[in-house]
Amino acid sequence: QAQPAQALTLLVGPEGGFTREEEDAALAAGALSLSIGPRVLRTETAALAAMAMLAGIWGGM
Repeated sequence: QAQPAQALTLLVGPEGGFTREEEDAALAAGALSLSIGPRVLRTETAALAAMAMLAGIWGGM
């Protein structure tokens, strides 16, 4: 079981994805790019899915 992060900022993009410029800026600022695969979710659904995945990895929040 992974240890929860001390601090976390979760960037959830729009259904169409981030622009190349937005992605480059986030990566330049130290962001780690992760994906849930080829699925396209509504933005609000993607945020909930990401939080559920983190809770599963960290054993609950």
